[in-house]
Amino acid sequence: MKMKAHIQRSAAPKILFYPGGGMDQSHAVAAFCQKENIPFQTVSAGGFGDSLGYLAGIPGFSPAESPWDQPLPQREAMIICGLEEKRVRQLLEKMNLLKLRVELKAVMTPHNQGWPFGALLTELEKEHLALHPQENG
Repeated sequence: MKMKAHIQRSAAPKILFYPGGGMDQSHAVAAFCQKENIPFQTVSAGGFGDSLGYLAGIPGFSPAESPWDQPLPQREAMIICGLEEKRVRQLLEKMNLLKLRVELKAVMTPHNQGWPFGALLTELEKEHLALHPQENG
């Protein structure tokens, strides 16, 4: 049996959420996830150094050895873990229909599961600002 080059250690479905500047959206996303039967976890600044794999509960990942010392993003962010692509599309479509807007969104992949949560959010914010330059400043 051949092994694939990029094997993702399996993660149970979960949404990791950073509320950014406020908690209003956090409650709405949490309620949405509950309705969709997907575990929801708010990640505070204390978890920014932890890898996505650790936060998603994948065996073999450990908590960060040192705290995150970079600036925190101001926008809310949602990281989707352990869901198949079809299910991710369904969730995003439902969110759009409900006008449940989260500015920064990503899916955990074999490539980024070792990244610190804060590093992924920093990268997402850079991409967001590049795509929406009118929001700079």
